[in-house]
Amino acid sequence: DHRFNEVSSELLQNFSCLDLRHSFSRFNVNKLARLTEIYHEDFSDYDREHIVDNLELFIIHMRRIEDFRACHDIASLAKKMVELERHVMFPAV
Repeated sequence: DHRFNEVSSELLQNFSCLDLRHSFSRFNVNKLARLTEIYHEDFSDYDREHIVDNLELFIIHMRRIEDFRACHDIASLAKKMVELERHVMFPAV
């Protein structure tokens, strides 16, 4: 608890929600949406306003599409999203 400051700890906890194991069992919309506030310069106002809806749709989609079950890390997820053109459907994600 003493190795990281409060902001760094929050970032680590929020990013841990992107763990792909067990069909995104640690996925937390609110923690991920918080990242758009922390990195507000990287997201438009529109994206920040709609990120919760986009994340909810994203997780439903990821859990239903068999191709994404083979993804075991963020790099393989990103590659598969581009391969299947899901980056177009979920640009903010």
